[in-house]
Formats: sequence, structure tokens, C-alpha cells
Amino acid sequence: MVGLFFEQESTRTRIGFDVAASKLGHHVVDVSATPGSRLGKAQGEDFEDHIRTIQEYCDLIVARTEHVSTVEELSRLTHRPVINGGNGIGEHPTQALIDLFTIEQRLGDVRGLSVAMSCDPTARHALSFMKLLVLRPPRRLTLCLAPDTVLSNVAAAAIDDLRAKGAAIDRVDDIEATLGHDVLSIQTQKAAGIISGRIGDMSADQHHDDDRFRLTADKIIRSRSKVMIINPLPRHSETDKSCDSLPNAAYFEQVRLSIPVRMAVLHRMLAGRRWAGRSHSRLPAGWPETSPPSSSLLSQSAN
Repeated sequence: MVGLFFEQESTRTRIGFDVAASKLGHHVVDVSATPGSRLGKAQGEDFEDHIRTIQEYCDLIVARTEHVSTVEELSRLTHRPVINGGNGIGEHPTQALIDLFTIEQRLGDVRGLSVAMSCDPTARHALSFMKLLVLRPPRRLTLCLAPDTVLSNVAAAAIDDLRAKGAAIDRVDDIEATLGHDVLSIQTQKAAGIISGRIGDMSADQHHDDDRFRLTADKIIRSRSKVMIINPLPRHSETDKSCDSLPNAAYFEQVRLSIPVRMAVLHRMLAGRRWAGRSHSRLPAGWPETSPPSSSLLSQSAN
């Protein structure tokens, strides 16, 4: 039994884990603070009692939390495995695995590639992706940021680690300067302030990234770029829908490939085995035809 504890709205992560668990033959139950639950209500129960209760129903919990520390608190309260599905402005580890898996499925080993990132460097998916790249450093990493953007201590440390691993580091302030790279990971430069948004409920600010950071089909075609475009979604104004029909676009491919990634994570954690770097075990029935992420990749990234 897989419990989904989601304090924030989610499309891909929530449905992705639901589908992945179902393909593995597991049942899924919503253990969030739903309208029918007592969690957080005046005559209800506190967080600790709620978690200690649901651990008796579930074999594993996938959590997306509003605050950074809640996932760690949850994991301390239960003896069940806990997967971080995004903890506030903290990190999003499984999204980073999906990003890297998608890149390597299409282009091969990321260590021979040039990668550009145009996004809010404090966004949780960006921090997790940069940390993961430290374990498989690309040949080159370019950050596309506004000139006044200051990297957080966590992001700066990851960049320093990449540089120490031999990756060439660059910084630009126009999306067109990234189109000569092998990969472009793009999302809005304002992601940190809108992680709780709902489908169809986008403020005017979310529609207007500076044109320097907006990717359009015209820019790609004009530069004859072959850059592979990934985006964790949801998109805002940074990735124009005119890009969708181009062979460069891989963001919905990411959605498809997220299923074997999440199946791999669930399978290992439900088996109660730590990542050892390689595995010769048979895959469970129902595994998709797409090859799952190599255990050597996931072993370095499980934390």
C-alpha cells in the first residue's frame, strides 16, 4: 500500500506515483488532509498522531509538503520509507532523476554534453538537478539568469563542486545564448514564488517572463538549434507553445519517462534495500518497455 501525503497541488508527481505504483501492482491511498480527515482541525488530531496512524495502513509514503522541514519530520515519525515528492522551496529529487534519465535516453551519457539551465536558481527542481549533476558532471554548464540574480549558498556550492569536477561553468543573460548547447533545462525565472499554483489559475505576472528568457519556435528555428528542451512543468511564459511541435521539445517525453523512474524508486524502497550501485534482480511484472534508470544512476541520487 502506497500512501500519498500531498499538502500542495500536483499534477505530474501525484499522478505519476499513482500510475507507477499501480503498474507495480500496489494499491494507492490518499493520506493527505482531505476534507473528510481530522488533521489540523479544531476538534481533530495533530500531525504526529496522523503520521503514526497512517504508517499502520501504508508500506511507503510519498510526501509533497508546504514547508522544507516537514518531510524530514515525517520521516522521523514513521518507520516506513518516505519519498520526497517536493518539500516547499527545498528540493525535488525524483524530478532531477527524471530530467537526467530523459537526457540520457535521448542523447547518451550527460558527462559528454553541454547543459544550460534557464530558471529560478532557488527553485527546488533546479537545486536537485544541480546536485545530481555533481555526481555526473557535464562537459559544460551554463546558467541563464538575470544579471542581478544571486545564487543561494546551496546552488553556489553545487556550482563550485561542478567546477571542481572539471565542468566548464558559464553564465549568460539571454536565452538565445543557450541554443548552441546539447540540452536546455528551462522554467520560469519566477518559479519559487508560484509553487503552490492551481491548474488554470495563473496570475498576470506568471504570463510575462522577460523576453530575454522566453523560448519560442522562432528563436530556435532562426538559430538552427538542435538543443534538447526539458522543462519540469508546469510551464508559464518561458516556454512558448510554438515549441511543442519541434523535435527539440522533450518535456512531454519527460512525463512519459517519469513512470519507469518512479517505478524504479518505488520498487527498490518497497523491497527494503538500499541502493548498492548495481542490480541483477529481475524486474517486476508490468515493467514498461522503456529501460528503467540504471541502478548506478539511482544509487548516487536516492538521497
